[in-house]
Amino acid sequence: MKYKKKIKATALAAAFSLSIGACTLPAATAEAFDVGSAIGAVLTVGVQYAFAQKQINYINTKGRNEYMDQVKDQYGVNNTPEANQMLTDVMTRLSDSISVTNPTIKDKPYNYFVNNQKSFNAFCTLGHNLSVNIGLFDKLNYNEDEIAFVVAHELGHGEKNHPAKGVNRALPLELVTALYASQNDNTISYLGAVLAGSIGTAKLVTKPMESEADALAFDYAVGASYNPGAGAAVWQRVLEKIDTGKDNVVTDLFNDHPTNIKRRDKYNAKVTAWSQGVVKVNKDTGMITLRDKDFIVPAETSTMSSKERAYLVAGNLSAVYHNNKRPVDNVWTNGNQLKVGAQYIMDLNNEPNPTAVTEKLKKIL
Repeated sequence: MKYKKKIKATALAAAFSLSIGACTLPAATAEAFDVGSAIGAVLTVGVQYAFAQKQINYINTKGRNEYMDQVKDQYGVNNTPEANQMLTDVMTRLSDSISVTNPTIKDKPYNYFVNNQKSFNAFCTLGHNLSVNIGLFDKLNYNEDEIAFVVAHELGHGEKNHPAKGVNRALPLELVTALYASQNDNTISYLGAVLAGSIGTAKLVTKPMESEADALAFDYAVGASYNPGAGAAVWQRVLEKIDTGKDNVVTDLFNDHPTNIKRRDKYNAKVTAWSQGVVKVNKDTGMITLRDKDFIVPAETSTMSSKERAYLVAGNLSAVYHNNKRPVDNVWTNGNQLKVGAQYIMDLNNEPNPTAVTEKLKKIL
């Protein structure tokens, strides 16, 4: 959507981005204080906030497609076929997973697209509108299990209505006043432009919201049959390849979030719980244990470290033990794929002694 008054929208965006947390009225002198004037000021501000709330509710519901057009204008639509097909597959599977506990997702399905941003990021904003940066696909090497966990996290925000709660919490008085003063046919366009321009820059989501979204992501992704270890694997990869401390390429998606190490470790603990306490990964060495017996430290590959692989292998093993703490299926190989029954465990191509790995799993399974 194009806006007739871009200068005004830009000014509102600047006010929104710079004044969060600083929304205080100038203090009057004691001599000038007047109770009637103060009450009038409070009532005026209340009316202004009610007006802004009405506009936000509209964007979050009936105006969500209009807002999605604004978001697309802001971030650009990327048409890379592989990324778009993968996002469609992920969204379809995750939406089906969510619908098991929340059938209303079918009434308000998510809008989504791949955007042109090169950084490691994704976002879910008002109106069940979601986007994934093309940079995230690249940095995760198009690993669908890992991408699914990131998208599931964003869907967790959407399902709990975190975007609207965050916007309402952070709206600065300057923006509310400007919106109220500009009551005309373009008000929704102004607010939409401000919010679209503020995604990923304004701190609209709290740490409790982030933790809630992480927990939901595990349930949604595993419910969609993605690898239970992929959540821990994502954060291991972030620690190793993205958030190196040399440059801050893990951008505003992770502002005010739990630390990357804590997120990895929480997901690692979920893998152990999913396996009924059988499967564990040593975060320092990458050793996978089954009932506290050493199994393997997976070999690194050209695209993945040993530790990142360890969480993915552990996730596959946790699926074996989830329903049966003492599985009866056979350990076998299909070419260079190690399996337990129908469950894929790991690729043996990079292991120096594939036969030894297979025999060890048979022994301690």
